[in-house]
Amino acid sequence: MAEPRTSRVEDDPGPDAVMVLPGIMGTELVHAATGRVLWGISDPRWLASAWTTGDSLRELALTEQEREGVVGRIKPTRLLRVPAGIPVLRGVEPYTALLAGVRTAAAHPDAVAEFPYDWRLPVAYNAARLADAAARHLERWRAHPRGSRNARLVLVAHSMGGLIARYLTGVLGDGGMVRTTLTLGTPFYGAVKAAYLLSTGEGSPVPLPRMRLRELVLGMPGLYDLLPVYRCLGEGDRSRRLTPADIAAIGGDPLLAEQSFAMHERLRRADGGGLRSLIGVGLPTMQSMSVVDGVVHPRYTIEGDLGRGARREDRRGDSTVYRDSASPPGPPPGVLPQSHAALAKCRESIAFVHAEITGHRQGPPMAGRGDEVRVDLPDVVAVGEPFDIVVETADGPAAVSCTLEEATTGDQLPPPLFVRRDGVLVATARVVQPGLYRVAVKQGSYSAVEQLMLAVPAIA
Repeated sequence: MAEPRTSRVEDDPGPDAVMVLPGIMGTELVHAATGRVLWGISDPRWLASAWTTGDSLRELALTEQEREGVVGRIKPTRLLRVPAGIPVLRGVEPYTALLAGVRTAAAHPDAVAEFPYDWRLPVAYNAARLADAAARHLERWRAHPRGSRNARLVLVAHSMGGLIARYLTGVLGDGGMVRTTLTLGTPFYGAVKAAYLLSTGEGSPVPLPRMRLRELVLGMPGLYDLLPVYRCLGEGDRSRRLTPADIAAIGGDPLLAEQSFAMHERLRRADGGGLRSLIGVGLPTMQSMSVVDGVVHPRYTIEGDLGRGARREDRRGDSTVYRDSASPPGPPPGVLPQSHAALAKCRESIAFVHAEITGHRQGPPMAGRGDEVRVDLPDVVAVGEPFDIVVETADGPAAVSCTLEEATTGDQLPPPLFVRRDGVLVATARVVQPGLYRVAVKQGSYSAVEQLMLAVPAIA
């Protein structure tokens, strides 16, 4: 009897090696001389204190020597094992679930390697480091008893990690050792949030954490590499691309902006072959912006028809990267109603990665408009103060469930209950301790949409 056919890709070169790349702020950073952890600390109270006082974050700011290329003061050690709360960006989920899923798909645990990187530094610098690390890992795997001399690499990259992977394959010319690159929520064309972080900003009920983040990222090339490079700046009835002068006008560094835009131009000209992507949709996401008196005012809509005065559309996204910016040239991306951070841990993402590594493709998630769970909630709340979780849906409260938990321990708080108000579902909640919390809203058949939220002491 003939062997049954499978959906495994043809011309299988043998079991591949895999490298997993995190997003910005997704790597644990330590002080090289002392081994002291500077980013990736498991104590949720540390996060609340760090983003209000700023004391614990000062060592993460780039020094003049680091700006000039003298690095090594801070060492990247591993992908985050604990969640980290970040104002505006909301936070980073641990990569433990993704790593576990990748290891089950690989031929052997030794086929899988992490690529921790110093996310403060430029994409181009980290791509050069990746080239060395990837070559060493592939060489080891090809010599492994379970490996193959014909093995190649699969790069699994979340968020900013996808830019590093694409720079490796498309610009540095090391694509020959890579079979495919799988990206989860990568901002191929940047994110308005990056520009918003550089601005002094609009008013906020809890302003201190955002001010501390701005102080940290103003001189950080890695953040500038996430600036939007599509037509996002509204001027009258037209939109245009940002320039270094625009970044200077909002208080940023024009030289870092110029270097970032040049990096994106190199990516634009690069071959994007072997790329498969999964993106998040359905959540309110900054898509364009205006600037008034040096302050960025984000817009949650974007002009259609290449910015030529067409009607504005709300394309939404994963709450950080709007959907078209996360969609690279090539095959249409998989579409999932999920947040930016949770794209690196939810079951649909792990199944997508598993299928691509093994070659047993089932097709990526292709959620439609009816599958989107349109959740909105604050990124930072004050301890003891009420806040609202809002879901846009025509369904009644019984169709939507919500959990609220301490993100590090998983300790559950009383579940928020929805009521219909002004055409949407609203649940009012509060937390009584500083720290990092996870809100999960479930509606329909996909995984619950999860968002991280930082709680800090109220400032009188």
